Order: sequence, then structure tokens, then C-alpha cells
Amino acid sequence: MPKIRIEFDKATCIGNKACLAMDFKRWKDVGDKVDLIGGKEVQKDIFILEGDYSEDEVETIVEGAKVCPVNAIGVRNLGTGGELFQRKITTENMKEVKAKYDDRKEFVLDPAGYFLIKTNPKSKEIEVAFCREPNIVSLKVTGETPIEIYQTIINKEKLKIRNDHYAYLGRELEKAYIALKKGVKYIQDDELEF
Repeated sequence: MPKIRIEFDKATCIGNKACLAMDFKRWKDVGDKVDLIGGKEVQKDIFILEGDYSEDEVETIVEGAKVCPVNAIGVRNLGTGGELFQRKITTENMKEVKAKYDDRKEFVLDPAGYFLIKTNPKSKEIEVAFCREPNIVSLKVTGETPIEIYQTIINKEKLKIRNDHYAYLGRELEKAYIALKKGVKYIQDDELEF
């Protein structure tokens, strides 16, 4: 059985808890974050757990590290010294691109349709309508948070639109959400004014 070291950066953890869902034997829910069960703090917010694990357990440990969206978990085989999953982000062979976009020149209407988005300050909800034809609403989704709305549209209603249209939806939903939280007026496609 290989001797494995799990390293956990609790300060980086955002409490997504995907690691816990993947590997409940090593992780414990502690509210807004997780704890590495049996982990010893070796420096501020860095916890280490070492042990001998079967190949199946090692696979589960590595999968738990891989699903962390903020790379807070590293796994090393102490016998070989090899990294099974590293926390360090490498930039070798990285392509770097300066983003640029001119909406007036590059915008293309999605042939599948368009969104109408508004806020309802009274109910504290965001309302999203999708029109396949001009001014004819084929779907209306109402919710309180961007994630519940876009998950409903993408994964439950399976609306077939372009990827950039989904990105647009996410941007506008976040703006609408901030407008509701801050009590400012939301106008689709305009910047928020504070």
C-alpha cells in the first residue's frame, strides 16, 4: 500500500464541498468550508494528512482533489515522491492572449432567439423571458439567484443557444442580482450605476 500525503489549504477553500461528495472518509463539512479529517496544521491554514492507502482509496483521494474548483488539495505519493495531483499551477507552454471585443462590429444575433431580462424589486426576483420570434415569449424563468436561473435554463429546459449567448445570460443575470441586492435600477445591456 502506498504512503500518501494529502495537503489542504483551508484559506483557499471556498466551501464548494465537491471533495466531500467525492471522498466522505477524508472530508468533513464544517459550515462554510470543509476540514481534512485527522489533518495536522503544519503552518497557518495548511493541513497535512499522511497514511497508507489501498489503490482504490488513493484513486478516491485523487478524485476528491481533482474536483476542488480552487485547487486547495494536493496529493503526493511519499514512496515515489511523485505528485498524484499538484496544487501548484504551472504556466509552461501557456498561450497568453489580450482579450478584445467590439460589440458594434462583432455582435451577431443568435438565430435561436433572444432573452428579455428584468428585475422585480418587490418580490426580489429576476425574470427571464426567451423569445424564439420577435416579441413572442416561449419560455419564462423566474428565480432569486443567477445560478438557479441559468441551471434551470441550461440543464433542465435544455435551451439550445450559442455558447456566447449563455455567457451573455450569465453576465446579465449577475448584474440583475447585484442591482436587486444594492437597490439600484437594472436595465438590460446597460452598466449598473451606483
